[in-house]
Amino acid sequence: MNKSILLLFFIFNLSPLIAQNYDWVKVKDTASAYVIEFPSNPEKGIEDVPTVKGNVKMHTYTYQSDDNDDNLIYMAFFTQYPDSFFPDGLKTLEKRNIALDNAVSGAVTNVKGTLVSKSEIIFNGFNGRDAKIGLESGGIQYIIKMKTILVGTSLYSAQVICKKENDDNLNSKYFFNSFELINVKQ
Repeated sequence: MNKSILLLFFIFNLSPLIAQNYDWVKVKDTASAYVIEFPSNPEKGIEDVPTVKGNVKMHTYTYQSDDNDDNLIYMAFFTQYPDSFFPDGLKTLEKRNIALDNAVSGAVTNVKGTLVSKSEIIFNGFNGRDAKIGLESGGIQYIIKMKTILVGTSLYSAQVICKKENDDNLNSKYFFNSFELINVKQ
């Protein structure tokens, strides 16, 4: 009986360490005002992303994992929308919700996926969305899990891509929990 309790205690205390199999690398982007940890050094990039209102610059960090990880890709990005996209601002909850829902819808459209779930969140007092997108490629089912936060006209997002059977794994939870906004002004 005591051995069973000790074994359960050991298993529950060991499980958070599994996500830390890596020497997680903290990325602190002071220009974009956020911090997040990756399993290894991510690649930094800038992409032009088309929207219905025109192109925006997306500042990205991307890490493509090895075969030992449940996730295939980790990504964090920041986009500063021009004021011209929102001439009346995003001061009302309704307008912020529309902007966030459009960001999720845009992601679904860009990957030709299907929205599996979407929920409204508040992150450090800012509106956001948690979303899951399903897609199939080569007969394999994938999940894109994303957390998106809107601060003024700045959009932050953290995403992982994994095979459907690896959804909600410890490394993705660690990745999302490591995301922090820093010195954010609205």
